[in-house]
Amino acid sequence: MQILFNGIITGLTIALLALAFTVVYLPTRVFHVALGGVYAAVPFIAWACLRGGLPWYWGMLIATLIGMAISVACELINHAALEKKGAASGTHLVSSLGIYIILVQAVALIWGNETKVLRTGLDAVVQMGGVVLTYAQLIAAGVCLVALGIFYLWLHFSQLGLQFRALADNAKEFALRGYNVRRLRLMAFGISGLLGAVSSLLVAYDIGFDPNGGLTAVLLAVVAVIIGGRQSFFGCVLGGILLGVVRSQVVWFLSARWQEAITFLILALFLFLRPHGLLGTKVRLEAEE
Repeated sequence: MQILFNGIITGLTIALLALAFTVVYLPTRVFHVALGGVYAAVPFIAWACLRGGLPWYWGMLIATLIGMAISVACELINHAALEKKGAASGTHLVSSLGIYIILVQAVALIWGNETKVLRTGLDAVVQMGGVVLTYAQLIAAGVCLVALGIFYLWLHFSQLGLQFRALADNAKEFALRGYNVRRLRLMAFGISGLLGAVSSLLVAYDIGFDPNGGLTAVLLAVVAVIIGGRQSFFGCVLGGILLGVVRSQVVWFLSARWQEAITFLILALFLFLRPHGLLGTKVRLEAEE
């Protein structure tokens, strides 16, 4: 049970980041690799705020808002201009990767490459039956569940959420009906930055952080998206939780060195046997464009 609970909590943080990636990918078809730069930068901003004497809640809020601003800037400065010029998806991917590299190098130049932590001392634990969880794990689980719940309530029970789903289903028809695509694209990048920042802060508070962890985290998120189903907002959450459970089992029964190998073995199996993911459905090729 201990391994299962650890895996579910880890999976929830992966799921939150996977949802951050999906929120941009579905309505825009942009591979938001720069999200890895946001993921890497946000904990350092929070750490700098804490070192500057600000209360923890102000530090987390400022870091989250800056993470959202960076993500929105990726759309304003880069992807919107490329979209206007009719750039291919590969161009968006390469430019987003370039933004990620710039962000990571900026973080390393300002704060260094050393691993840092957002808390000091040992974390307190809570024992429930035969399961022992740290406060950091409980906070991560609670915040992830609340964030996921709020997002899905917004997505399914608000007018903006309805428009957002319509944009994700068919962006061309949505634009032809006169809706403001630009506003929803900016909203997508803002929500992505918010969810990515929250996931990053939760992981950083639990196990620490360094400038180079962003790309690895985003790759895990992409694997979760593919496993769960690329055409579903819920599939990425299911894929993230499944990935977290499997990775925890691998650490327990084999070694942490096998985590990445098993993760990408699972990805290869899904791409070969079920390329549309657990919740995905087959669609015509022109519908995937």
